[in-house]
Amino acid sequence: MKKETTLTVPRENARHGSIILPVNSYHCFVPETYTELALHWHEEMEITLVRKGTSDYKVGKSIFRTEEGDMLLIPPYCVHSASEIPGETMLTDSLVFHLDYLGAKSQDISAVRYIRPMAEGHFQMPERIKAGDPGYVEIKNTFLRSLDFFLNKPPFFEIGLKAELLNVILLLFKNGYVRESIEDRNAAENRQQIKAVLQYISEHYREKIKVSDLAQLAGFSESYLMSLFRQYVGMSCIQYIIHFRIQEAARALEETSGSIAVIALDHGFDNISYFNLQFRKHFGMTPREFRKKQARYYSLNTPATQLTDSPIPSSICSGLYI
Repeated sequence: MKKETTLTVPRENARHGSIILPVNSYHCFVPETYTELALHWHEEMEITLVRKGTSDYKVGKSIFRTEEGDMLLIPPYCVHSASEIPGETMLTDSLVFHLDYLGAKSQDISAVRYIRPMAEGHFQMPERIKAGDPGYVEIKNTFLRSLDFFLNKPPFFEIGLKAELLNVILLLFKNGYVRESIEDRNAAENRQQIKAVLQYISEHYREKIKVSDLAQLAGFSESYLMSLFRQYVGMSCIQYIIHFRIQEAARALEETSGSIAVIALDHGFDNISYFNLQFRKHFGMTPREFRKKQARYYSLNTPATQLTDSPIPSSICSGLYI
């Protein structure tokens, strides 16, 4: 997590849009698009509208169950994840956009007072806006107009898209959803150290990782690191390392034809039985079953569920922020 925001987990590798148009949209149907959206983060802001259904979400330190109509607000560098509720479905539309697109790096007064501090994590906002909350209808309608500009690309859509996204930000400020962070200096420093630990795990997950090494990296005792890690990430260091390895292995199963044993070894597991056990705990199926299901999903359903040019792996999907 670079600046002062919510917290970091593995940074998402996907690029949201292009350099000249750093915006992308994602249309997800749970559980077909994903059963678990791994903890992740990105530099962009993400807004998600829950069209129908429900699932479990974690945004920063908040854990909640979504409802139809919820608008989820995920600021830059905020860790978040989602998982299906067995027997339930959820349909969402998301816009992921870099605040540089809205002028975060400019020198004008609106950038200096509002957009840049938001991009740098000096503001905080609620994880969701619900139907009936102040300004909900206007914010939702403005978001939908933004989505329409991006998907349908009418003449001059670039200007319209930027105008509507700026209007969304304006409405968030006007209705009191964006306010200055009250995080103290020690908490900010702790968060930064946890971010460094998460970054280290994302870069070295194929290797042997000891909690003692992570504690030394952060400059904490092992017990203090484990306490902080669980506070910020929601699970123990060991659980997170396993979680991250399994998610990366799932990505490899989707995107390559390598053998399951080789993928397990290449992702930090030296025992194939243990890998299979952990994989089943995470996905409710064996690696072989997962690969077959993903291949079938992509061959039959991708055109119907994917509304953008970017692929949406079922193990990741949508925008991920930490």
